[in-house]
Amino acid sequence: MISSAFAVLAAAQLCLAVSAARYWRAATGLLAAVPAAVCAALVWDNGVIALGELVGAGPLLEALSVPRFVAHALLTPLLVLWSLSAVTHAGLPWVRRKGVRGAAVCLTVLLVAAGVLHDIVGLTLRTEPWADTLRYTNDAASPVGPLPAIITGLVVLSAGIVLWRSTGFAWLAVTAAVMVVVSGAAAQIPVLGNAAEVVLNVGLLLTVRALLPQERKTSALSMRSGSRSQ
Repeated sequence: MISSAFAVLAAAQLCLAVSAARYWRAATGLLAAVPAAVCAALVWDNGVIALGELVGAGPLLEALSVPRFVAHALLTPLLVLWSLSAVTHAGLPWVRRKGVRGAAVCLTVLLVAAGVLHDIVGLTLRTEPWADTLRYTNDAASPVGPLPAIITGLVVLSAGIVLWRSTGFAWLAVTAAVMVVVSGAAAQIPVLGNAAEVVLNVGLLLTVRALLPQERKTSALSMRSGSRSQ
């Protein structure tokens, strides 16, 4: 039952990745590119967990699991830069200051470095059965642990609050808040954390749609209509 839930989450992430990619074709840049990459990585993450019990513990499942941690380490911190891009597209002048951009870049680099040390260099895989699923988790002893993901989530939440107060667009703040709140229970109930990622990514896509210039938004929708008619 739970493995089926992960399969459903993988399908949901695939739909979001395709939608983000269509916006990316209409407007290049971080605003659509980062959600597309994050959603695509989570398709793999949920898919491997869904198939874990079927594949069984061993070299194959271990090899399939490694990209989950690599993508997490490298892509999740990019949401800091995405948050900066989102607030910039909202037209807030203070975001264009060099100090703000420099701080965002430095924080991203630090979070990537911490993730690489914990989830790539220090990766120590062990099997962890839960309900009817089987997955590999990182058993590395490190003071970093989930800290990069927590900090990134708080940055996205902060950007959502800024957008809410300045433009009235609340969806990013709401979905990021769900992610932050649910992440506390994710260690005990993994499927909740993965479901919250879907919620957050819906918020990212709604934000992209809301912030794209109207002509580019029309172009993206035209691409979608054209693909359906073919």
